[in-house]
Formats: sequence, C-alpha cells, structure tokens
Amino acid sequence: MKHLTLGMLVMCASTALGASPACADSLPVIHNRQLLVDGKPYLAIGGELHNSSASSPEYMQPIWDKLQKMHVRTVVGTVSWEDFEPVEGQYDYTAVDAQIAQARRHDMRLVLIWFGAFKNASSTYAPTWVRGNATRFPRAVAQGAMKEAFTYAGAMPKPVLSVFSPGLVDADRTAFVALMKHLAAVDTDHRVIMVQVNNETGLLRDSRDRSPLAQAAWKEPVPSALMRYLASHRGALKPELDAVWARQNRRSAGTWADVFGNDWQADEIFMAWHFGQYAQTLAAAGKQALALPMYVNGWLGPQEGQATAGHYPSGGPAKRVLDVWRAAAPSLDLLAPDIYVPDAKAVLADYDHAGNPLFVPEAQFKTGDLFWALGEHGALGYSVFGIEDGRVDGQLAQAYGMLGPMADVITRAQAEHRIAGVLLNDDKAAEIKLGGYTITLQETQSLLKQMLLDVGLQAPPQPPPLPSETEGPSSRPIPGDARAFGLIIAEGVDSFLIVGKGFTADFAVGSRIAEVDRVEEGQYHEGRWKTGRIINGDERLSIIPVDHIGMVRIRLLPAGRRP
Repeated sequence: MKHLTLGMLVMCASTALGASPACADSLPVIHNRQLLVDGKPYLAIGGELHNSSASSPEYMQPIWDKLQKMHVRTVVGTVSWEDFEPVEGQYDYTAVDAQIAQARRHDMRLVLIWFGAFKNASSTYAPTWVRGNATRFPRAVAQGAMKEAFTYAGAMPKPVLSVFSPGLVDADRTAFVALMKHLAAVDTDHRVIMVQVNNETGLLRDSRDRSPLAQAAWKEPVPSALMRYLASHRGALKPELDAVWARQNRRSAGTWADVFGNDWQADEIFMAWHFGQYAQTLAAAGKQALALPMYVNGWLGPQEGQATAGHYPSGGPAKRVLDVWRAAAPSLDLLAPDIYVPDAKAVLADYDHAGNPLFVPEAQFKTGDLFWALGEHGALGYSVFGIEDGRVDGQLAQAYGMLGPMADVITRAQAEHRIAGVLLNDDKAAEIKLGGYTITLQETQSLLKQMLLDVGLQAPPQPPPLPSETEGPSSRPIPGDARAFGLIIAEGVDSFLIVGKGFTADFAVGSRIAEVDRVEEGQYHEGRWKTGRIINGDERLSIIPVDHIGMVRIRLLPAGRRP
C-alpha cells in the first residue's frame, strides 16, 4: 500500500489520473478537506449501525442486502474492545472480518468505530479484565451536586474509567494498534476508509475528574504545546475559549488555575486537553501500523437546559473546546459532530472551523440536513444513525439513490466552490450568489399560498405528513423531511444543476431577472447525465417537485442577451 506524496495527491485528485494504478493502490487520505479513496475524491454518504448490530455477522446478514437497496455507499460499523480482546493479548477478528467481507461483496466502504475505553462518556465497552481491576485501571471520581443529579432510581451504574490512567491508555493503545495491524494485513482493497477513535468521550456528573491522578495533573503547568497553539491562533480561536483565557489576562504560563481560572469552564479546557491527548496517543500509534484517516466524534453541548460542562460530557470535542482538541491531537484528521438537535445549521457552522474537514458520523433521519452539509459546508460525508431502521422506499434512500451516482459531480463542485445548499423551513425567501447570479429561493407551498391570497382565493390546506422514514420493532415512526431542501451546482456559463424538493429558484443579474431558456429533467447514471422529460408549458410552474426529490438541469437566457 502506497502513501501519497503531495505531488501525487495533486495528480490523483484529478478525474483522469485518479484511475491510474498508482492512485488506485494508495491509502485513503484527507486532502484539502476532501476524502480521497483510491486516489479520487469520495463522498461518504450512508449510515451508522446500531451499537450492537455488527457484533453478530448472522444478525447483519440480511441488513447488508437492505442497505444496498437503500443505495447506502458507506456503512459506519463498530469494533468493540470487549469482544476484540476478551482476554488480554488474545484478539478475535471475527466481527471485523465479517464487516469487511460484506462491504466488499456489496461494493460498499466502511468507517469503523473503535469502541475502546470510552463510549458515550462511560466505559461499558472496556473488557472485563480492565473494568475488574480498579488498581491497575482506576476509575474517574465525580463529586458535588451534579453527581446526584445523574443518579436515577433503578438505573444501573455505568463504569467510568479515568482518562489520567497510564495503564488504561497503554492497554487501549495496544488493542487499537492490533486492530490497525490486522486491517493492514486483510483489507488490501481499502474497504475501511476511516477510523473513529473511541466514541463521544468526556466526563458526565462533574466538570472534571477528582481522582488522585487527575488532581495531581490539575496542579501541573499547562503544557507548552497548548500555550503555543493559543498564542499562534489568537484572533481565530472559538470565542468561548478566548474569553476564558482573556479573563486571566492571557497568561503564557502557569498552572491550569493560573491560566484559565477555577470554574467549570477551566475544568472543561483541562479535561479536553487530556481526552485529546488520550486520543492522540491512540491515533499516532494506530497510524504507525496503518495510516488511515482518523477522527473523534462529539456529544454536543451545551444544549438547552445544560448550564455547565458535566451536564454534557466535559472535555469531549464540543464547540467550546475544539481548538484545545486540535492542539492536543494533531494526528486526528477531523473533529466530527453528532447531530441530534433541531438546528443542524448552527452545529455544522460551529464545526466548519479553522479548516476542520466536515464529516457527520451520527445524525437524525432529516434529509434536508444532509443536503445543507454537502452544499453549504462542503461535507465529505454524512451518516444517519440506526441506518438499518430506514425504509428502502424512504426519502433518505431516494436521496442516496440520486446523490450516489453524481458523487463525482458533487465533490468536484465542492472543490471548485460551485455548489450551494438549500434548506428552508419558514416563509422567508433566501438569497445565494452562485455562477455570476443572485438566486432567490422560496418554498413552493408558501409562494403558492401567497399567490392565492393575493387574488382573494382560499389558501390550500397543509399537506399531510410524509410517509415514515423508518420501520421495524425497535424504531419509532419518523416522517420524511417536510422542509424545502436541495443542492444547486453551477455547471458552466448560464447553466445550473438543481436537485431537491419544494422550492422555487429565480435567477437574476443585478436587478434583471434571467429568462429560463431550457429545462431538462433527468438524473445521473454511473456518473453520466441521463435526460428525461424536457420541461415546458404547465410543468414550468413548478420545475422542482414539491412532494419528492427531483433533479433538473436549467439553461438560462441571461438578462443582458434578452431581446
């Protein structure tokens, strides 16, 4: 397997040279905020499996066929430390090999999550021989009122190991390196394209660990590497972090309390550095065995009702401390958000920071957020959680079926900044500037309602909810995304490609509206445009479908050339 030089990366990124043998044999890599697989930009759209699904190849057998019917290109699977190394030094590759074999059989790619010492701010995936030896692997200690707030009647206690334990990081690293060495040996065609290092790390129930190891670390000087990063990135830091540093007069040295203070905000920075260093240790060692792109994912916080870190995992890669993580873990290729909040736009903007490549490993079944991430933020991938619950005839599956064959078109437009996202959820019009035009966007239903009201007619009733996106005994019904969403790609002079649903687009140069010259309905098949109907007459009233995702190519007669 080859490691690409900078010159080779530039060559392979071109469509023509990306198919060369040298590029095809190269390892996946992130370059210029894009994921290159076999030397070509790759769009990692798909879904993450439920936590336990991949532990059983037999359970997964029918799921792979279903995911293929859903047009899933990329599956986010899992490797559990407790199953991978049930006895110290003895490794079981069964679940890993089964996922690789099925991905190869179904022509899919994999992102593997290492469920190591930390998963959702606890340590339930650590093996018994780790959790059962508190002397060798000490636990984190929480104290104060917040600890009691997380004690629920009838709730089983969850083990939380201390990130400050040298024995823990050594054991976790050893197992992770064994996994990466195995991938290097068996995954010769690069089915695995990225690896996630642990899952939603951080500490709940307190803003920092109060164990003896942690207390000793709190009294030590802030590492010079963090101080250098803050100084060199002053002016570009997240405002929350900069404000905490500024209140201590931006000291350049001292203990954690000296530099950042003595409250929960300082605690969060302290924990972020140490969780970041933990991930750095695993990622750096893992890349020595196999240099795949690696990342961590973040449990978002603070969310509504969460006053302090600890109500959300303190020290995880949340928005307030992204810069701390970048300083602590330079071997990570990106920091990724898990999105389970109503406003995905704000989250995507938070993580589109300081050159961080954007990948969403976990999200709700909300198709519009996928389009916004790809178009507005140049996301290299987007993954819905619990993908096996999806319907093969659902809206998300339809989106994947349309976007997958045009992935090269999307990644090329992202690289050349010729793409925009559309996501409307109110009656207000939006404007974007693309391809020399100002494009005014409006929800079709809102526009129709206003037109009828203007002429004294009754507005149409609200459309019924879209069919459920999910099925199965363990899933709750989730209706399709009723918002207007899509992508607009500038293809060339006066030519645009639009894929989406539920909105109108008016093109203007200055104050003059451009005339639509020709509209082709169609879609991509194996990377090539296939024309369907030529849209004219009555159908021009609603070029972009209202109730399903469609794709059109629009050619304009510019205002300056109109008779």
